[in-house]
Amino acid sequence: MQTPHSSELDKVLAKTIKTMLKPLVKLLLHRGITYPNLLEPLKQIFVEVAEESFALENKRQTDSRVSLITGVHRKEVKRLREMISNAQSLPEIKAGLSAQIMSEWTGNEDFLSESGQPLPLTKQGKKHSFEALVFTVSKDKHPRSVLDDWLNQGIVSINEQGLICLNEAGFVPTEDEAEKLFFAGKNIGQHLSVVTNNLDNKQLPMFDRAVYYRHLSPESLREIETIAKEKSLALLSEINHLAHELQQKDEQNTSATSHFHFGSYFYRDEENYEK
Repeated sequence: MQTPHSSELDKVLAKTIKTMLKPLVKLLLHRGITYPNLLEPLKQIFVEVAEESFALENKRQTDSRVSLITGVHRKEVKRLREMISNAQSLPEIKAGLSAQIMSEWTGNEDFLSESGQPLPLTKQGKKHSFEALVFTVSKDKHPRSVLDDWLNQGIVSINEQGLICLNEAGFVPTEDEAEKLFFAGKNIGQHLSVVTNNLDNKQLPMFDRAVYYRHLSPESLREIETIAKEKSLALLSEINHLAHELQQKDEQNTSATSHFHFGSYFYRDEENYEK
């Protein structure tokens, strides 16, 4: 029996889902993915989640139960479960080489000043060089090709002393479309996992906070965005450095199986905003 309270919560949930999905639908339409195109993968996701998160302890998950949980027809559930079990799992795309190198430059103390800032680097050498930086991540990629690419993207510049300097205190998004989509899925997916966790009263809450204001002039918005970026980049750099140190410390620890995802974003209403 549905109570007035539960009915009101259903309305709030429907509004919340709409708010969450509208930006995603905008992305899908930009990519030429229409409503019918989405139905098959959406059904598959419903079945996958039911398999992963709604199985009963010590009981075999049946097609009928998955159908009951998801609303997907039992015959479709059977087909999708067989397809999922027979499908070769694709290896997860790792963060691109540039992102890995950037993480080393902003997190590895061998490439940081005493104040924790990325050091200007020589092109070659065993220490404090761009060559050494690249080789900490991969011996297969020639440092010169990475440097040329980064110079072209404006990620780094060369100062009067001929040293390579990082232009941003954090990773500048690549032009690689696949990598941008990878990070989009990773960031949004993890944030939604935090939201889902916090809406479940049985789970220990995870940190999730935001600040939002209206009725600001473009000038005020630019000032706030500048400060937000500076502070966020400083904090991300600090967390990156700490995580890098602790990961090395835990290298031989058999209990080191945990992972985390920490991020920052700044959304602005583009109306009347001038870059």
